Amino acid sequence: MKKWMYILLLMTVILSACSSQASEKESDIKGIEDISLKQLSKHRNSYIGDNGAIGAILSYLPGHVIREYEIADEKNLKVTYGVKENANDTEEQFDAFWFDEKDTVEKNYLYNALALFILIDNVEQVTLRMSSNEEQSVTFKRHQLEKKLPHSFKEYKDDTALWQRELVDGVVKSKEKRQDVYNTFPMQK
Repeated sequence: MKKWMYILLLMTVILSACSSQASEKESDIKGIEDISLKQLSKHRNSYIGDNGAIGAILSYLPGHVIREYEIADEKNLKVTYGVKENANDTEEQFDAFWFDEKDTVEKNYLYNALALFILIDNVEQVTLRMSSNEEQSVTFKRHQLEKKLPHSFKEYKDDTALWQRELVDGVVKSKEKRQDVYNTFPMQK
């Protein structure tokens, strides 16, 4: 009889462990490594004013959990990252993605700004921030940022291999080059 009790107890423990793991949802927040520039470049030649294209681009970029975006002055885009009330991702998943390493925010902000300038022809300024006022934000300006790059945004738009090699691998993932960009565009609290 004791033998059966131990087996039943063991099965209960195993089943409850399996069900608790199944109930923990994996985050589907995309990182830089999850993005296909070929897929993303399907949205090239977009314009501010085409909200469908802007929304599609933002939803495809790293850290795509967006609370809101705002188009100001028809040339300036402001993006606020954060979890909406009825979102699929939780605050814990959001925080784990964005704040797990100290440079995730810097990398994603720069990656996303570069992509927005490459894909949206008439955006002149991009401001990226978190929904919490305690977190850092940054504003990038098209012409100043383009001067820091080896080629024009148009050339990267037409050549995703060049975009990957020079901007993603060469600037975003390089701490030294990323810091050079942030010296020009400092993070604000």
